[in-house]
Amino acid sequence: MNSPIPGVIAAPLIGFVVLVAIGRWALLHRTTTDRLLNRALAWSAVGMVLLERGIAPRFGSLMHQLSMGCMLFAIMSAYGAAMLWAGADPSGARRRQRRYHLIAAACAVVILVVGTPARHEGTLLGQTPGMWSAISALAFCLPAIGCGRVMASALWHELARQDATRRERLVYGSLLAALAAGACSLPFSALLFGGILGDAVRIEDPDLIRWAWPNFTVIVVSAAVLAVPLLGVLVTRAGWDRSGRYCRRLRPLWTDVTRAVPEIVLDLPATGRDEPEVRLIRMTVEIRDALLHLNRYAPHDLPMPAAVSPTERYARRIAHGIRAKAEGRGPANAAARAVTPASRDLDSELRQLLELARVWPRARVAAETSRPTPEEASAGLFRRLAMRA
Repeated sequence: MNSPIPGVIAAPLIGFVVLVAIGRWALLHRTTTDRLLNRALAWSAVGMVLLERGIAPRFGSLMHQLSMGCMLFAIMSAYGAAMLWAGADPSGARRRQRRYHLIAAACAVVILVVGTPARHEGTLLGQTPGMWSAISALAFCLPAIGCGRVMASALWHELARQDATRRERLVYGSLLAALAAGACSLPFSALLFGGILGDAVRIEDPDLIRWAWPNFTVIVVSAAVLAVPLLGVLVTRAGWDRSGRYCRRLRPLWTDVTRAVPEIVLDLPATGRDEPEVRLIRMTVEIRDALLHLNRYAPHDLPMPAAVSPTERYARRIAHGIRAKAEGRGPANAAARAVTPASRDLDSELRQLLELARVWPRARVAAETSRPTPEEASAGLFRRLAMRA
């Protein structure tokens, strides 16, 4: 196989790019920027496949020229995304992208037209191949340079932001490094694919392999960076993110208190589902409101072991309050009173509720197996007498 990268290495790399492209197309295809990046990744994957399967006797073959055409469409799709990052009007993105695709198509036609005589005459060094190859190289390099300039400017602007997180700086720095590698390999690659070297360079030439690596590196690094938000979506869908884990820990407590006070449950959106962060806030607010309501039914003189923590004491009182409300007894207290310390912010309240959820199973079991208090016993007697009457 005539290929700049050995198949045993190229196949996993191409498979990775294709997998990321398919995953993003399925899960991250909502915004205009995501759609443009997905198209760029898909075109790059097709270009890698065409380049890897080029079995012509020399570089600059038809397969390689078609690969360059795919790369041009990828470059112009990335250029459209870079323009949006640079502050272009999103409402005109589709109209601008049509122009960019026309430019890519025109350059691809130029490469196909002038690449054929350049390939056929490439063995006659010193004659016309220089002119043909120069035209072919310019048709490929000019769009790439324009895209790289805009994208590098946008990435540098994001990298220089003082409020950028370490993760964001790592992502932007990786993309800038990939762009720098592509800029270093672009002139040689364009001349090579254009046919200026012809039969003078064979696949066995180590310089050829050394110059081909940056081309694959740019695409693979870009795919790896674009896989980061895809991985975040998969983690969120699986419930492994921070908000999802907290929701699972709160769910037993939330289920019991909202079943006792169903009127405090907020209405779901029209879609019938929340994002994990929104769901966590909703559960926190609903648990807090339910606890304020159930605290009116909770006995304050409930006997408990001395070793029980204050949080578990409060949890047992709430569990008894749930049982009292379920049995039809009226509030034991005139007004709701919070026993747990007041929270100054949502994070502090969330930490308190997570601690309450941790001890809740024990408190619920203790409330279910405990003997009724005198108030509960008398209330039960009155209820039985009323039923007989």
